[in-house]
Amino acid sequence: MYPRETRVLLRHYLEQGVGKTELARRFGVSRGTIYHWIQTGQLDRDLDNAPVSYTPRPPVPRKLDPYKGIIQERLEAFPLLTAQRLFEEVCAAGYRGGYTQVKDYVRSIRPRPPAEPAVRFETPAGFQGQVDFASFKLPWGRRYALLLVLGYSRLLRLRRVRRRARGAAVRSDAGRGDLG
Repeated sequence: MYPRETRVLLRHYLEQGVGKTELARRFGVSRGTIYHWIQTGQLDRDLDNAPVSYTPRPPVPRKLDPYKGIIQERLEAFPLLTAQRLFEEVCAAGYRGGYTQVKDYVRSIRPRPPAEPAVRFETPAGFQGQVDFASFKLPWGRRYALLLVLGYSRLLRLRRVRRRARGAAVRSDAGRGDLG
């Protein structure tokens, strides 16, 4: 879809007498598009005051529509039935469509168990910490650091490392907690 500004400018240039081929070249659209806009009256109406409104597409009838009730009833009675089993049942009832339609429909209506809440792993104070080696890409170059996160307080300690050896950190700066 082309913006309103394009159509308003196009209407202005047409009123000035500029040719349709020249306008198509200027706006980067085909001559057919310009003729379509003129013939359908899209340039005649006041585009600045008309609100843009879109409507959803009408639903497309599917081969599965007459058999959706059978699938819903079976899933209500037996929520763990597989889509393959339901496909076989609706085929026995006269369905002549494909398995994918049945599988997608079953996936959309199958009752789902509620999601289990995340359980936070708690440790007593001073009992656990996690150590990791990190690489930071900064504007002045790459820096390396050892990170320690305490499990109870979530306190983060950082110690800068000058360079990285193969698989391990080498020569740390004691007492330095910045990345500079």
